[in-house]
Order: sequence, then structure tokens, then C-alpha cells
Amino acid sequence: MMVNTKFLQLIAKFIAILCLLMHGHVLCNGGLNSQFIASEAEALLEFKEGFKDPSNLLSSWKHGKDCCQWKGVGCNTTTGHVISLNLYCSNSLDKLQGQLSSSLLKLPYLSYLNLSGNDFMQSTVPDFLSTMKNLKHLDLSHANFKGNLLDNLGNLSLLESLHLSGNSFYVNNLKWLHGLSSLKILDLSGVDLSRCQNDWFHDIRVILHSLDTLRLSGCQLHKLPTSPPPEMNFDSLVTLDLSGNNFNMTIPDWLFENCHHLQNLNLSNNNLQGQIPYSIERVTTLATLDLSKNSLNGSIPNFFDWLVNLVALDLSYNMLSGSIPSTLGQDHGLNSLKELRLSINQLNGSLERSIHQLSNLVVLDLAGNDMEGIISDVHLANFSNLKVLDLSFNHVTLNMSENWVPPFQLEIIGLANCHLGHQFPQWIQTQKNFSHIDISNTSVGDTVPNWFWDLSPNVEYMNLSCNELKRCRQDFSEKFKLKTLDLSKNNFSSPLPRLPPYLRNLDLSNNLFYGKISHVCEILGFSNSLETFDLSFNDLSGVIPNCWTNGTNMIILNLARNNFIGSIPDSFGNLINLHMLIMYNNNLSGRIPETLKNCQVMTLLDLQSNRLRGNSFEENIPKTLCLLKSLKILDLSENQLRGEIPRCVFPAMATEESINEKSYMEFLTIKESLSEYLSRRRGDGDQLEFKGIDLSSNYLTHDIPVEIEKLVELIFLNLSSNQLVGSIPSNIGEMENLEALDLSKNQLLCAIPTSMVNMLSLEILNLSYNTLSGKIPSGKQFETFWNDSYIGNPHLCGSPLTKACPEDGNSWFKDTHCSDIEGSIEHESDDNHEDKVLGMEINPFYISMAMGFSTGFWVFWGSLILIASWRHAYFRFLGNMNDKIYVTVVVALNKLRKKFHTQQPPM
Repeated sequence: MMVNTKFLQLIAKFIAILCLLMHGHVLCNGGLNSQFIASEAEALLEFKEGFKDPSNLLSSWKHGKDCCQWKGVGCNTTTGHVISLNLYCSNSLDKLQGQLSSSLLKLPYLSYLNLSGNDFMQSTVPDFLSTMKNLKHLDLSHANFKGNLLDNLGNLSLLESLHLSGNSFYVNNLKWLHGLSSLKILDLSGVDLSRCQNDWFHDIRVILHSLDTLRLSGCQLHKLPTSPPPEMNFDSLVTLDLSGNNFNMTIPDWLFENCHHLQNLNLSNNNLQGQIPYSIERVTTLATLDLSKNSLNGSIPNFFDWLVNLVALDLSYNMLSGSIPSTLGQDHGLNSLKELRLSINQLNGSLERSIHQLSNLVVLDLAGNDMEGIISDVHLANFSNLKVLDLSFNHVTLNMSENWVPPFQLEIIGLANCHLGHQFPQWIQTQKNFSHIDISNTSVGDTVPNWFWDLSPNVEYMNLSCNELKRCRQDFSEKFKLKTLDLSKNNFSSPLPRLPPYLRNLDLSNNLFYGKISHVCEILGFSNSLETFDLSFNDLSGVIPNCWTNGTNMIILNLARNNFIGSIPDSFGNLINLHMLIMYNNNLSGRIPETLKNCQVMTLLDLQSNRLRGNSFEENIPKTLCLLKSLKILDLSENQLRGEIPRCVFPAMATEESINEKSYMEFLTIKESLSEYLSRRRGDGDQLEFKGIDLSSNYLTHDIPVEIEKLVELIFLNLSSNQLVGSIPSNIGEMENLEALDLSKNQLLCAIPTSMVNMLSLEILNLSYNTLSGKIPSGKQFETFWNDSYIGNPHLCGSPLTKACPEDGNSWFKDTHCSDIEGSIEHESDDNHEDKVLGMEINPFYISMAMGFSTGFWVFWGSLILIASWRHAYFRFLGNMNDKIYVTVVVALNKLRKKFHTQQPPM
């Protein structure tokens, strides 16, 4: 009996142990703690209800299922409690959209929360988050939050990593960091710290002893201490990122003191100045160093080869000069440098002498310097690890033997502006994996071999522009990865090729492509991915297809200098992100579509040299164009436009900055295209802030709208060769930024407004061939204009013309249509404006004269009619006067006749 009891006790203990072991695998909806665990499952389902889930990512979250098996949910294998929630999203199409639910408070053991990459719709971080005191890892980065960060986040004392980058957060101070004594990773990149400029470093310093990663990129910081703060301890720091601020100073030496474990340092894009400090050599643990996009000068110091752990060095986009140090990249058995980026500096010297020491590199980027030399296959024979080679924009010649097989497989080939010779480079045929190739402007004039077009299935960027290449592939539709294709400025002659379905940037300009462009409809309907589309300067023809409904991502559309006919498609109004629409020099006709009013971010509209006209004689230029709040350049010259210039104002030309602020952030991405456009059309590609209107060479009538004076930011205005009448607006001098003004070849009257003397920026003035009168204003900029600015105005006087004005200062010629007030005519209301144009305006002088005549007429003749005695006396007076006049005339004639006879000579 005793044996059985002990045996039963052993069995009971065994069962108990077995239960404990099984406890780690208890389901959230059952087991030893089934009621409590079920509440956590319900909390997760409640959390799910707060989101839109377009890709059904949370489809596994269902009632009655094991929540520990749900996507993104992690449980403690012993207790079954939910301890982690990882809903990180890397694909914009899969984003969860909604609000943070307080149901998270029902997960008391949650220690890991990652919601990065989702969309919380500009909401603020809720207060309840700061009460989840078991959190050790919190990641809300790039999740579309905004607002002031909560000071009580400092209550999360167990927090080891905090990621808040990529949102629209700001803080008033960083003192709340003092409570995060366990923090190892802090990423506040993009958080606005400008309100705590004076003490941000002090507050960071309090927790610096525990941090191994600190990222403060793009935090609007402008001050970095010039001397070492007290009790500074960098000893635990492994990664330090202070990039994208504006410190505008030399790099302080103290930054590299006590950095015994620092491996990654990023100080890029900070407007740092001076030379690269030698104190960096103390940080022998450095693996990556990024000092790019600053204003560093001087030569590259020779101590980098002492940093034996350095893997990646980026000094690009500075003002460094001199040659590449002879020791940089040398293999002493310890040197581990794999990536060297020195692009966009002022480095010079012979590349032939430097390149041999860099043979261990995987990335070699020397683009945009002044290096020179002839590189042969011998120089590159040992570059077996090379994957990125960019020698673009140097004075380098590549002279490879015809049958050379490189020892490397390049992923990026950058040889723009290098000299490759006339023949298409054969060694490229060996490169099967490149995703980026740029051999633009390399003097290649050969036919592109067929093998090239199908060489790499990974190609995303292809630039063969500015050569003399022939034979273009006719079908790119199978190049699914190709995002950018630039074949511009070559000799390709064929119909427009079929385009890759996911293409973003296409430039086929300056070739001999011909035929219709119906292929564009295929790609627009397939993916709506096109952003820049340039077919200008070709022989394309036919009607522009009306299939632009799906072009909502397009930024630039350039169809200039072709032979297109028909009207401008109404579906252009669907291009809601379009910045530049350029269609000059075609044969387009019909009206300018009203739908363009939907293109609210449009910056440039150029429809010059077509045959545009309207259905209404009075409004060929639609007033709806004034609804384009970002429009900075409007060119409708050399068309058949008639009627009146719209009196509405273009907002972007009337204010210093565009109303659509977001569009101008995007506008920075097209500055290169705008520069090229201005260079080609205006001869000044450096002036990117042009604001101008050109309506010249049309049939526009009526007067110049007085509202034009409000366009105070306008740089050029050309209204020449029209049929404009009336006077120049008297306050046109308010357009103080105007640099070029052409009003020539119209029918403008009256004096040149004296307010124009205030236009100090005016460099070009053409008022020739009008009917202007009076004295030409003098002083300031007017002293720089010559006779040709005024020729064809016979009633103008004063310098620089030889015709002098009267000494009393009054005009020698008085235009009866003008006011006596010098240089101005009062502008009538809109009701009287039509009468003026039709010649029905009545001058007050003539009105008073008519009234006086009428009054005198009826006072005199009315009296004679009504008073008989006056009438009889008046006619007796006339009769007597008639007799006297008759007698006087007869006597005078007789006297003349006698005098004439006495003076006759004898026959």
C-alpha cells in the first residue's frame, strides 16, 4: 500500500511537471489561463478594428484562432502572453491606415511594438502610450504622425530603443530623455528640435553613456558646441548620425575624443567648412565615415590608410582639391577599404597613377572632378571585386583592346563625358548584371549592336544621350525593370518604340523619330508610372491621342518641335501633378482647353507657334488659366489668339512665393529640365526663378489691363506685335523685378509713364512702333536705353532721341485722346471700357463746349422767335448792314479797276 502511495505521488509530480512544460504552448484562447489570455486576443481584434487593411494583411486575425500564430504577433512561449507586435510595412500599397487604439493597454506584457511604415493620418501620439511601462522597443517611424512629442514618454524607463524618425513631430525640449536610463538606440531623425537649440546637446549628454546608436538627422539643428562639454562620454557610442542639419562651422576636434567604439559617423549635408581635421585619425574603430555634401576644402589627408577598419569613405560633394593620396586604398594586409566616393570635388592629377592602388575596391566613384589620363584594360586588370565604376565628367579616355574580358561584373557603369571612341565599346557585352548604365556624350557614333538591348535583365537606368548613335530597338515593352530611358540627341530614325510598362522617365528628344504616338496610351493605361515624357525635336505627327486620364503622376510633358495637328486633348486636365507642359512649334489648332484649370501645380505652360484660336472672338485666352496658382512662365506667342488679355492675376507671379508650397518642394526635382528649357528658349539656363508672360505675335486687342501692375514678381513681359490700344498703365513701375519689357508694334498712345523710372532691374526695353507721345522719362535705368527702344514713335521727344522737347517741359505734341496729366490716363470702369475701345469716349472739354453752344443758341434765337419787336429790329439791322456791305464792296472794286488800268503799259 505504501509503495502504491509513493508511486502515485511520483506520477502526480510527473503530471505537474508535464503541465508546466506544456504551459509554454498554451493557446491564447484556452489552457491554464484561458480567460485572461482570451482577453488579449480580444484586445488585438479591437486594435484591428481601428484600421483599414487594403491588402488584407491581418486576415489571419480571427476569432477562435491561436493569436500567437497571427501575423505580426509574438507570445511568450512559457506564459502564452502577447509580448510583441510587429506590423512594420515596407510597401506603400500594404499600409494599414487608421488610429492607435487604447486596446493596447489590455496587453500588459507587451514589450515590443513596431508600427513603422503605416499611415496614422497625421494624428498625434496618444497619451496612453506613455503608460505602457513594460515597453522596451518602440518604433513609430515613417508612420505619418504629427504634433508635439509627449514629455511623459520619459515614463517608459525600461525603453531600450526608440524610433520616431520620418514623421512631422516637434518638441519644446528634450528633458524627458533624462528618464530613459536604459535607452541604447535613439532615432529622432526629422523631428523638429529647433525650439531647443541651446540645450539639446546637454539633454542628450545625460543619456549618452548608455547609448550605442544616436540618430539626429535633419532635426533643424544649427549649433554644435565649439568646445567639449563637461563629463562628455562617447565611450559606448557605435553609430552617430548628425547629417542634414546646418552647423555651418568647422568640424570640432572634441567630437573624436573618447570614441573608443565608434564605427559609423555621418556628418553629411551640414555646410561644414574648413579642412578635414586630423583628429579623426584617433577613431581607429571607424568602419564608415560620411562627410559628403559639405563645403570642406583643402586636400584629402593621408591618414585614412591608418584607419585600418575603414570600409566606406564618402567625401563627395565638397570642394576638395589636389590629387588622390598615394597611400589611399593601398593594401598593407590590414586595409579594408571597399567603398570610395569622391565625386563632385575639384580633384585633379593623373588617374593612371592613382588607380592601381584602388584595385581592392567594390565601389569607385570619382565622377565630376578634373582628373585626366588614358585608362586601358591593363589598369583595370586586378579589379576583380569591382561592382560600381563611375568616372563620369572627368577628362578621361578609355582605350580598351577589342577582345578584352574584364575580371569584374559591374552593377553600375558610369562613363558620361568620358572619351570612348567612335566604335560602340565591345567590352560592355561581357557585363550581364548592370542595373545602371550611362555612356552619354562619349563621342560614340556607331550603330548600337543588337546584343546591347537584351544584355542585362536587371537594367533600370539607361542613358545613351548626346552621341551619334543609330538603330534603336523597336520594342522595350519586355524591359519590365527599366525606369529611366534616355536616348536623346542621337540619330535614331524609326517609329516610336513600344515602351516598358513601368517606365518613369523617357527622353527621346532631338532624334528623327516619326509617325504617331499612340503607344503612349498603352503605358498610361497599364501602370500610370510616367513622370517625365519628352519627345520634343522629332518628326512625330498626327493627332495627340486623348488618353491622358491615367497620367496623374506626370510632372513634365514636352512635345515641342514636331508636326502634331488637331486640338490639345481635354484629358490633359487629368494631369494634376503636371509642372511643365511644353508644346511649342507644332500645328495645333482649336482652343486652349478649359480643363487645364485642374493642373493646379503647373509651373510652365508654353504653346508658342501653333495655330490656336478660340470659339469666342472676345475670349481666346481662357480666364481659367489664372486659376493656376503656381504658374510662373506662360508663353502663348505666335498663335492666332484674338480678343482681350484676361484681367485676372496669376498668383505665383504676384507674390514672392508660390501659393502651392508643396508643389515647389516637388519643383526642386525638375530644376534640371527647367534649366535646359530656359537655356534653349531664353538663353539663360542659370536663372531658375524666371517668372514671365509672352503673348506676342497674336491679334490681341483692347488695352493693357491695369491689373498687370500687380504681377510684381514678373521677370519678363512680351506683348509685342498685337493690336493693343490705349495707354501704358500708369503704375507699371511697381513691377520692380521686371528685367525685360517689350510692348513694340502695337497702337499704344500717350506718354511713357514716369513710374517706369523705378524699374531698376529693367535691362531690355522695347516700345518701338507705337503712337506714344511726350517726353521720354530720364534717369536711372533709362540712361542705358538707346534709340531703337523708341523708334517708330514720331511724337516722342527727349534723350536718347535727337528731337528735343520744349524748354517749358510740356510736350510739343498734344494727343487729344490723352489727359493733360503727364504720363497717365485715368482708367475707366469696365462699363465705359468698351465705349473707349469703340471710339465712343467723350472728352469733358467737348461736353462743356456743346453745352455752351446749345445755351447760347436758344437764348438768342428763342428771344427773336418769341418777341416780335426784337425780331423786326434785328432784320432791319441785317437789311441796313447788307446795303452798307454792298456799297462798300462796289466802291472798292471800282477803285481797283481804275488803278489797274493806269498801270497798264502802252501797246
